[in-house]
Amino acid sequence: MYEDMKNILGPAPNLLTVHYQLYKLEQLRNTTLHMAKDESLDVKVTLKQYFGRLDQVIEEFEEYLWELTRNIVDLIKSKQGSVIVRLIKIIEGEESADAKAVTQTTKSEQRTSRHGLGGKKTDKPSRTIKSLRSKFFDVLHDEVSRKFSALLEKVDKEPLECLEAIDFVFPDLALVYDDLVPRSPSNYKIFPFFVLEYHRHVYELANKIVNSPDLDGGRILHLLRWVRDYYGNMNHQLGVTEELLEPQLLDGNEQGLLDEYLKLVRTNLVKWTNNMMSTATAEFTERQQAPVKDSEKLYHLQTASLLFEMINQQVNLATDSQQSTVIEQVIKECIDVIKDYQKRWRTLITSEMKKQMESPGTAPAGLAEYIMAATNDLIKCADFADGLLRRIADDNMIKNRKNLEKVEEHLNETMDAFFDVATHGVNALLDLAFNDVKDPLTKLHTSSWYDDDSMGLIVATLKDYNDDFGIHLHNYMFGKLVDWMLERLLIAQIDALRNKGAKLKFPACTDRLEQDRASVFNFFRPYYKTVNDLEQDFDAIEQLHKFACSTKKTAYLNFYAMKRIYHDLPITLIEDILARRDDLDRSSIKEIMDPIKEKFKDKDPIDAARSPTIFSKVKQ
Repeated sequence: MYEDMKNILGPAPNLLTVHYQLYKLEQLRNTTLHMAKDESLDVKVTLKQYFGRLDQVIEEFEEYLWELTRNIVDLIKSKQGSVIVRLIKIIEGEESADAKAVTQTTKSEQRTSRHGLGGKKTDKPSRTIKSLRSKFFDVLHDEVSRKFSALLEKVDKEPLECLEAIDFVFPDLALVYDDLVPRSPSNYKIFPFFVLEYHRHVYELANKIVNSPDLDGGRILHLLRWVRDYYGNMNHQLGVTEELLEPQLLDGNEQGLLDEYLKLVRTNLVKWTNNMMSTATAEFTERQQAPVKDSEKLYHLQTASLLFEMINQQVNLATDSQQSTVIEQVIKECIDVIKDYQKRWRTLITSEMKKQMESPGTAPAGLAEYIMAATNDLIKCADFADGLLRRIADDNMIKNRKNLEKVEEHLNETMDAFFDVATHGVNALLDLAFNDVKDPLTKLHTSSWYDDDSMGLIVATLKDYNDDFGIHLHNYMFGKLVDWMLERLLIAQIDALRNKGAKLKFPACTDRLEQDRASVFNFFRPYYKTVNDLEQDFDAIEQLHKFACSTKKTAYLNFYAMKRIYHDLPITLIEDILARRDDLDRSSIKEIMDPIKEKFKDKDPIDAARSPTIFSKVKQ
């Protein structure tokens, strides 16, 4: 026996023999001591001393049995299934002996009860009840506890490592099912016992992780995914459904834990965004140095990269959870933060523009450069959002088609919003540029206009701005800026016909109007791919100038040709232009206006469905 004990994972060939010999010796001892119960004390003491070594050996043998029990899984791994069979055979033998002893004691007590104290006592020796089966399961319980105890002690410091460290659960249970169950009596229910023992310790470990002080978002997601995988493996590998595993891991509070995770995501994103925007706002408002340029000389503020670095970090964590609902919720939280980011930039640009317009002398220089940088960052954000959208679709992150469409809709709205705020930035740049040409615009068509080249000054100023915009502003937004600049300038030209002190002196005004149109056309010509596109945009101002220079005979025809195309041409503009002509008296103006007014009364139903033209944007 002692040789076998040295190799606890060995074949233990003498196990049954040793047990049989000890069993017989124990019977002999019990019988001898029973027979000597009426002998003198000296005899009894001598007999007990004689059998004293036997008690020690029996105790050592039982401890050997429990050591084998502690290593029962390792015995399976070591292909020593026969040892387990012998171990259980011994336990069953002792259980049978216990049962006989209990029966014998019960019968004896019943006879004593029937016959009174004077009844005949049993002449068979009593046996100490060993309850090896109960102890067997107690030892197994303690061994499972031992396996988990070290992990439970360090769970606060290494929670995720502890989760990964219990990867022995499924292989152990598979071994129990495949190799221990066939070698155990069915009434042992050995597999359910092991499953519940392991599960209860896993439950304790999971709860400790949930209550650990440093439970961050990543650990929550890891835990949620692990719990889901745990139940899945129990079912697929071992055929044990979630309903059979009590208590429920996390006490069934996965949603509460997910809510806590989303709260952490929200808190962290808001915190990071606040810090980022605090720095960006200081840079944007103080403008102590020019914004950084990328390799293409475009201005940037770095906020776009930082924002989507944070967002992608959260999406990556959510993706690791392998749960569509988690990814959906995280993206929703990210979109909320993005909306706040967009709102802040719109407000910041508006605020700094107001300072610039109201107190240009005290506002720091470089606002145009910083607005370009912010606009470029917003376009980069739109690109990042588009990349995220494609990644979600390509990687099949969200399984539910309906939910995917909802996320795609929100992200598309987010991209549109980035372009909206970028457009706000471009309009601010145009406000700066046109603020610098405000004075020469007010001189158009006035007396000084006939002597000075006001439009030449306007075009030169706008060209200086565009030279800078074209280098440092995102190409797409610069294209939009050029289109909107042309529209603004054309509207300004139209409105300038109503300038205070404006007077159309004939015939000099005809050449001056043509010269102004040529200056503007030549300025914008390099930005257009084809002359036809630019000519289409210039058609409205050309037709208006043509009408302004009409004779009394051609005035209505020129008006009609213009009104047919530009249905929203305001009658007040026509009246104001005619009133500023120095070659027409009141009766001549009335003669021209009467048929025109009749035409305005003749409403065409089709006009209501037509798109607005440039004339809808001029002063009414």
